[in-house]
Amino acid sequence: MLEQMRRRTEDIIRYYGELSRRVSTKGVDGIPQLLELAKQLETAVADVGAEEITWVGAEIKQLLDQLVRMDARLEHLRELKTLLTQPQEIEQGRRRSSL
Repeated sequence: MLEQMRRRTEDIIRYYGELSRRVSTKGVDGIPQLLELAKQLETAVADVGAEEITWVGAEIKQLLDQLVRMDARLEHLRELKTLLTQPQEIEQGRRRSSL
């Protein structure tokens, strides 16, 4: 039983070392700093209400919808301009060729 506890303890220590190594490769200085960052993140997120996030999400969606409609209108204007300028270009080409 004592031997099994020793092996399990060693396994945990090795695993902790592996976690620390992997976390360190991502710019975090080990597990203690990772836990501190998690605590800071939790505190920061707690200051933002779900209603606020829902509201700003709806505002962004509404703005995007308006931009999409505006883009469609601008595209329609581009098409109209192209159609309206083609006859003028054809007429100018005729005038030049008759000279």
